[in-house]
Amino acid sequence: DQHLYLRRATADEDALGTGVYGASDPKAGATLEGLAAGVVTFASNTFGHSFPFAPAPADFAGTDQIFVGSVQTGFHDGYSSSAERINGPQVLRLDYHALHAANTKITSFTLGIAADDFQFVPIGQPFLVTINGVDHNLLATSLNGLNQSGPLVQFLSLGLDTALLTANDTLSLSIDQGGDGGDGWAVDFATVGVTTAPVPAPASLGLLAMALGSIGALRRRLR
Repeated sequence: DQHLYLRRATADEDALGTGVYGASDPKAGATLEGLAAGVVTFASNTFGHSFPFAPAPADFAGTDQIFVGSVQTGFHDGYSSSAERINGPQVLRLDYHALHAANTKITSFTLGIAADDFQFVPIGQPFLVTINGVDHNLLATSLNGLNQSGPLVQFLSLGLDTALLTANDTLSLSIDQGGDGGDGWAVDFATVGVTTAPVPAPASLGLLAMALGSIGALRRRLR
C-alpha cells in the first residue's frame, strides 16, 4: 500500500502560497489511503490565511489559484472581486502511474483535496464536480457542505469507485460553480492514495490452466 502527494515543488502545502502550516499537518485526522468507495473523511483542523494570492511557476497546475464560476454575474466575497481570479472550471490532472506497478490492479483509490474558501452554506452558489468527465455528487455534496469564510483551508479525502478510473492512470478532477458564479474558491494541494493487488501474468494463467487440466486427466485415469 502506498500514497503519493502530488506536488510540483519541494513543498506545495503552503496555505495557498501565503505561508506554511507551522508544526501542524493539514492532513491530520483524514485518511490518505484505503478508503472504501463513498467514504469521506475530514482533517481535524482548519487554517486561516491572508489573500489575495496567485500561483508560483512551480506550483502544481490548478492549485494556489483563485477561481470563480465559468460564468460570473455576481460578487459575494473578496475572492470573487480579486484581480487574481480566473473563471472556472478548475481542473486538476492527477497522474498516479507511479503508484500502479505492472501486473497489479488498484483495489482502492483515495482522493484528497485541501479545499479553500468553499462557502455554499452562507452564499448559496452550488459547486459542480466531475471526475473523469462523470458527475460526482458525493464530492460536490462534501464541498457544498463546507462553510469556509475567513478564508480557511480544510483537507478532506474520499474513496472513489475504481470503475471511474481510466487505463492511462490519470484522474481529471473538474470543479465549477453554478448560480451566478460569484463565490471564489481555491485548492492548496491534492493527494492520491491507492492500494493494489497483484494480477497473475498471462503465462502464469496458462500454467494454471495446464495444471488444472493435468489434475482432471489424472482423476479420470484413477477412475
